Amino acid sequence: MARTRLGFDMGSSSLKVAVLHGESLRVEQVGLPEELRDENGALRTQDVPPFLRQVRRKLRLPMAPAALVLPRSQTVCRLVAMPPMPAAQIQASLPGEFAGVLQGGPDQYQWGCWACTATAEEREKGRLPVIAAAMARQKLEAYGEMFARAGVRIREFLPQELSILRLTAGRGEEALCFVDLGHRRTRVTVVCGDRLRVTKRITLGGRHLDRVVADELGVDAGTADDYKRSNHQNILSAPSVQALCERIAAEILKSVSYYHRAYRPGRLRGVYLTGGGASLPPLRYAIAAATGLELLDPGTLIPGAGEMAAAALFAVGAALPGLG
Repeated sequence: MARTRLGFDMGSSSLKVAVLHGESLRVEQVGLPEELRDENGALRTQDVPPFLRQVRRKLRLPMAPAALVLPRSQTVCRLVAMPPMPAAQIQASLPGEFAGVLQGGPDQYQWGCWACTATAEEREKGRLPVIAAAMARQKLEAYGEMFARAGVRIREFLPQELSILRLTAGRGEEALCFVDLGHRRTRVTVVCGDRLRVTKRITLGGRHLDRVVADELGVDAGTADDYKRSNHQNILSAPSVQALCERIAAEILKSVSYYHRAYRPGRLRGVYLTGGGASLPPLRYAIAAATGLELLDPGTLIPGAGEMAAAALFAVGAALPGLG
């Protein structure tokens, strides 16, 4: 009997849901009401359950194992090499791999690790490569309770990087760049095989484009977002919009260049654009021009998702079995 799995990805402005039943995939996206976020943009987890219950009923979500992709702001993820040892000992050793990186004590984090395939050289040296993650425990508990109150049990929390690695499993040593063009910020992740190579956060996102559009047209930020998406009065051709797109692309290029310097002769196959900005022509053009890389179709990673592929990429990765 085919097993059903659910994947959730809660972004700044929408909830993405993936329902995986055997080979069958269904993806959905539901906008988040503005009142569910505070003045700083943080999610009011205590106010979300009624919304989630409504979504669960509307989408007729089945009772099934569920995984939630955590926001990058709540996780730190990296590739580390450790001596072969029992799983419990590896888990206990993880805080040391993040020394000097995290604020607060080890008890403030939940630790996760997922084994990679060791090379012949790593095996000879007695090293075990793992994807290690530190996840803010308080936030995990809040998210878990939030979904539980809506009738959904989250069995697994995972960083965005791991959802990407699940999507690319089986693609050999192909190096791929993922750019998440979110509302508050942009995130760049480069993977090769089952290895995490580059992860970077860029403090520019869709809301910054909204501000530029708002200034150009003299409207509020909410209206600016609508005008941006509909290209009202050809606003996407405005020099100020073009300039900001080029700034974002220049920051992405820094991560691409770092990868090429650090992992010669590795060559990136191309870039997958995800998030709310993935469909904006000037942003797509600026990224392709700056990096010199092909913009790849997210639908090739998740066939059957159609036009939702770019938005639902991480939710689908969460629903997939694989690493971990």
